[in-house]
Amino acid sequence: MFSLIPIVLMLLFVMDLTSHFVHDAAEKTHGQQVFNKLVSIADYTVKKGAVKKAGDVKYPNWLDESSMDEHYADDLRDRAGLSQLEISLQEPQKDLSTCVYRLVVVGDDMKIRKLSVCGE
Repeated sequence: MFSLIPIVLMLLFVMDLTSHFVHDAAEKTHGQQVFNKLVSIADYTVKKGAVKKAGDVKYPNWLDESSMDEHYADDLRDRAGLSQLEISLQEPQKDLSTCVYRLVVVGDDMKIRKLSVCGE
């Protein structure tokens, strides 16, 4: 009877430790998936999504600010399966867990700005 108690305690300890490792691995995997999605969204935005266009010609890394409205971010958020997404040329307004930045050119005067793509 007395030898059964330490065995049960050790078993409970191992099960708790295993649960902790599984939860930690799942959290890290989710964080990496969010980061990968944000990188894809940032690359899409600067290469195709919000670039300046002249007819059929697209200018990568030269953004058209008018095309980056709330609908644009909502559409990309839904397509990527993210709970929150913020795409902006200013500092992020929300305190989101992961952000990706890209240097871009904006406007006819070609000012260099920092595009931030943040989400969860």
